[in-house]
Amino acid sequence: MSFGYLFLVAAVLFENLGTAALKGSNGLRKLLPGIIAVFGYVVSFSLMGQALARLPLAIAYSVWSGMGMSVVTLTGILIYREKFNTKVVLGLGLIFSGVLVSNFPGLLGSLLPGVAR
Repeated sequence: MSFGYLFLVAAVLFENLGTAALKGSNGLRKLLPGIIAVFGYVVSFSLMGQALARLPLAIAYSVWSGMGMSVVTLTGILIYREKFNTKVVLGLGLIFSGVLVSNFPGLLGSLLPGVAR
């Protein structure tokens, strides 16, 4: 695995730390979660900058989005007791499908013969 992907995974994790803390900050009314949120976002953007220096933009951003949605959904379910239902499963499935198709263009053609590549 290249350093670009390591930076990208770390960026996603810090971004989700920031998002989870932002939710817990109650509209930035709680100081410690607010500080953690800002810290998470600053570190995340710094790491994303390093990832973008090593990876193509389309790949980095689609993986960032897909992983970010997955991790933040899991965080919401486990920490904030948010709902996990068929709509969530369908939405995450569509996101994963989009990330796969955008990162592996030949995949769609091999799964669906006759589809333009």
